[in-house]
Parts: sequence; C-alpha cells; structure tokens
Amino acid sequence: MNQAFLAHRARYREVLSKRFRVSPEMYDEVTHLMAPEARHISVRKGEYLQHKGELALYIYWLHSGVARVGFAPDNGSEVTLYFRTDGQMAVSHDDVLRAKSQEPAHNFVVAETAVQAYRFDLHTLWALAAQHAVMREYYLKVSECGIMDQSRRLYLSVCPAQSRLEAFRIDYPGLEQRISQKVVASFLGITPQYMSQLLKQDAALPR
Repeated sequence: MNQAFLAHRARYREVLSKRFRVSPEMYDEVTHLMAPEARHISVRKGEYLQHKGELALYIYWLHSGVARVGFAPDNGSEVTLYFRTDGQMAVSHDDVLRAKSQEPAHNFVVAETAVQAYRFDLHTLWALAAQHAVMREYYLKVSECGIMDQSRRLYLSVCPAQSRLEAFRIDYPGLEQRISQKVVASFLGITPQYMSQLLKQDAALPR
C-alpha cells in the first residue's frame, strides 16, 4: 500500500469531503482503492501535465503546488479556465471524457509552480470504477461539484472585473501571491495592463 499517498490524502479528508458532499468514510474508501495505482511525480514550473491536441492519458492529484487549466484559441492568446492547488485533481474533465472516445484534448494543464503530485492511468481508474460502486458514486459527486463550479464561473464572466477579482480571492485564498499577475489577468479575462490598474484601484480602497 502506498503509505505516502494515504498520508497526503488524509490531510485533506475534511475539506474535500465537505466540498464534494461525501462522507469521510467514502473518501477514505476511494483513497484506499486508488492508493496502489498512485505514482509520485515531480514537475517543474512551466512543464505541461497535459498538452492540447494530445490524448489525455492520466489524471494528477496534487499534494503541493499550483497547476493551471486553460486553452489556446487560434489567435495565439491563452485563456485560463481554472486553477488546481494542494489537495486537488489537476485535470480537464471534458478532456477525460473525450479520451474515452479517443479524441484529443482541447485544453492544456501546466504547472504554475513546482508541483508534487500523484499520477493515475485513466484506463486503470475506469476499470476500478467498473468494479466498485463507491468509485462511481464518488466520481458522480466530484462531477456534480465541477458542474456547479463551471456554472459559477460563467455567471462571474459577465460581472465587473472588480467582482471577478474579489471572487478569485475568495475561491483561491492566498493564490494571488503564488502566481504571476499576468496569469491572474488571464483568468479574469482582462489585459495585464488593466490588471495593474485594477490593483491600484483596489489598493486605494478604504479597509
């Protein structure tokens, strides 16, 4: 049994059980099913965990570091969809679904800081889900949480930039100090120049 993986997962039992609306017992059962398949990897800042245009083969569970999920339109600019931090899965769920049909990924996953993670083969996880009902139920709960997060991001996309910045700080506490201002601007859907103006305005607000 992968004791290091079990220890890392145990650190996030309370927060992830609450986030996914599962019992701690279900969380632990899924963790123990996944543990034999966990392969530890180290990723340097700027390295890709998943490339656009390639078949998604793995998912990654981060125990430290920050990863960014996004896509690159034909105009060459990058759009940041969301971030994954300590204790979270760094993966584009829609690309995981595409992989089932042997379709290439539309998105990329890149390390924004040095990352320590555990890698899982997708086919192995699908096989586990086919064998264990608890894995299927857990996956459903995680998927529901992802749908709610996506809905909230769509709602925020039409809100003023200041509101999006405030929501970013609530959703990702402390992340602003760990990544570049340019990347935060990409997530907010604004230019780095406007981001600088926004921060100056924010600093001038009474506290």
